Amino acid sequence: MKLINILDLGMNLEYMWLSDMWRPNVWSKKGKRMLGMLGEARDILEGEGMGETVVKDLSRWITRLKKDYPKENTKISQEDVKELVRESAKWHQGIREEIEQKSMIEVGLQTGLNPKELAKVVNQQPSDFIPAEVLAKMTSIEKSDLSDAAKCLLSGTATPSVMVALRGAEASLRNFYSCKTKTDPSTKTWRQLTKVLKDKGEELGIESTFVGYLDYIGEAKRNFAQHPNKVYLMREAVIIFMQVAALVGDIYTKI
Repeated sequence: MKLINILDLGMNLEYMWLSDMWRPNVWSKKGKRMLGMLGEARDILEGEGMGETVVKDLSRWITRLKKDYPKENTKISQEDVKELVRESAKWHQGIREEIEQKSMIEVGLQTGLNPKELAKVVNQQPSDFIPAEVLAKMTSIEKSDLSDAAKCLLSGTATPSVMVALRGAEASLRNFYSCKTKTDPSTKTWRQLTKVLKDKGEELGIESTFVGYLDYIGEAKRNFAQHPNKVYLMREAVIIFMQVAALVGDIYTKI
């Protein structure tokens, strides 16, 4: 949840039950503003997928107030004031408790990458890293692995990002192998897969330079990452994430 949304939501909900807007004689002057705050609070909650009951209550009150007090010079009844004050205090407390249960991570720009585009990868949406035409061809495993790798980058954890990104790269390689050879990659290792692709490259229409690129990722990146004592810097994790994203893109332009 965006911090600015938390701020706006808290201000709106608290204002509802502390404000003098609920005095019957001021509704005629400030009713539209209050309806606007009710609507904004509802929209924030809907956008964040929170407070389902509160969203329904807010929608119900917006409809009711517009119906019962359609004119600007209409005074709100004392009964409605009391009920709204009571309910808005309940909404405020309920949403506060729900936000307290959410785990929050502040995203720092440690990667040098666009965090908005990384967030799209996390949510398995088209991005600068994974365009729509590539994303549409990827398997669920690849999407999940690249999503997790992007999450790790956003939270500043380099080594896990590398591990899961390279796992996604291997899933892409296996899918490429299966599509090109029409056989099951089964338990073959990365090196065994690329050896078959190299041996049958001319027959399968695969450029030797591309197989060499696959070999490079396998030997220089994936195998090295499997070392039990290997720890990655964020700079290295960013480079490997970008290489994997490019590899996946290249693979699916050839399938």
